[in-house]
Amino acid sequence: ATAEIYPLSLPDALPISRSNLLGPGIREASLPELGEGGSWSTCTNGCASDPPRDVAHIQFRSRIAFKLVWTPANDYASFVLVDDDGKLLRKGTPQPPLPAKSQRQMNYRVVQGSKYAVVADGDPAE
Repeated sequence: ATAEIYPLSLPDALPISRSNLLGPGIREASLPELGEGGSWSTCTNGCASDPPRDVAHIQFRSRIAFKLVWTPANDYASFVLVDDDGKLLRKGTPQPPLPAKSQRQMNYRVVQGSKYAVVADGDPAE
C-alpha cells in the first residue's frame, strides 16, 4: 500500500513547507501501471548540501529518479538529466520556446556546487 505523505517534524532551518498534504495529490497524479509508490515532483531547495536536504530526501526519505539541470556552458541552452548520485542519464538541447533564461539560471544556481551540478559544469558537447 502506498504510504500517506503528511508533514513530518522537520528542523525549522529547512526551507520546506510543513503543511503540504501531498498524499492525495500523489495518488491522483500517479500512474498505477508504473507500479506501487507513485511518482511526483518535489522542491529542490536544499539539494545542494551534502547529504541533500531537500523535500525528496528529508520529508519523503527517498532518492530522486532524476534531476534536470540547465547547463551554463552554452548560455543555459542545454540541460542534463542526472540521477541521485549526480551521474549523467541524458543530455539535450531543446528547440525554442525555452523557459525564460532567468528561470534556467535559477535552476542551475539551486544545485551549483553540488553533485548535481558536476555534469552540468562540463562541456555539453562531450
